[in-house]
Amino acid sequence: MAKDVVLYERRGHTALITLNRPERRNALSPDVFRRLREVWDQFDADSEARVAVLTGAGDRAFCAGADLRVMDESGGIENFGRSDELRPRGGFSIDPKTWKPTIAAINGYAIAGGWWLAQLCDIRLAADDAKLGISEVKWNLPAGWVTDLTRIIGMGHALEVVLTGEPISAQRAYEIGFVNRVVPKAELMDAAFALADVIAGNGPMSVRAHKEILYRGYLESREEGNAVAGHILSPLMKSEDAKEGPRAFLEKRKPVWKGR
Repeated sequence: MAKDVVLYERRGHTALITLNRPERRNALSPDVFRRLREVWDQFDADSEARVAVLTGAGDRAFCAGADLRVMDESGGIENFGRSDELRPRGGFSIDPKTWKPTIAAINGYAIAGGWWLAQLCDIRLAADDAKLGISEVKWNLPAGWVTDLTRIIGMGHALEVVLTGEPISAQRAYEIGFVNRVVPKAELMDAAFALADVIAGNGPMSVRAHKEILYRGYLESREEGNAVAGHILSPLMKSEDAKEGPRAFLEKRKPVWKGR
């Protein structure tokens, strides 16, 4: 039986998604792209999963980027990850496409496509020994996904990271606003699950709605953003959970969410 290159496991209301090619520093391959799409869809459809934590197997790398050996064998970047099976869904596109929150737990190297995977997540935690970088210019390769990077770390920092191709420390990634927290290596997964537990304990409809508001409203004017928020929040205000939250507060107990 072939090894599963991306693992999916649910712990309570948190889904743990693990890149499972530690012998290749969890490098990306067509099989990984394909499996990641399946797993993100599985997470979005899993009614019991409220938050996802993405990490890499082993302690050397979150993801070292594209598997250059596989890329070379496939005839170069133009063919890599663009098989007939992948092409209908956009080749390299592996955006989670979910309004449920996602957390990257960055252990070890997150280089090139590894940075991209972390960037696709909503919140990023990094081990204190992690190294992050966008190395495509070193090898004359494309990184079209950096179009979103300026919104996260600003133009100056984005230009420095992309144009030098040099890796930066976890602390530097925190200083420029890419990483939310830096934690001791041994505490990374505990910290990621603790954060996931806090989010998962909140009203699931409210969490999803506010993630959507923040993303959809980011580039809108204040008036347009408020209009978007009102549209998204309307079903939430009419929900059973909107009554359960205040009731639980008054009764001094934890809410029992129904997700409706």
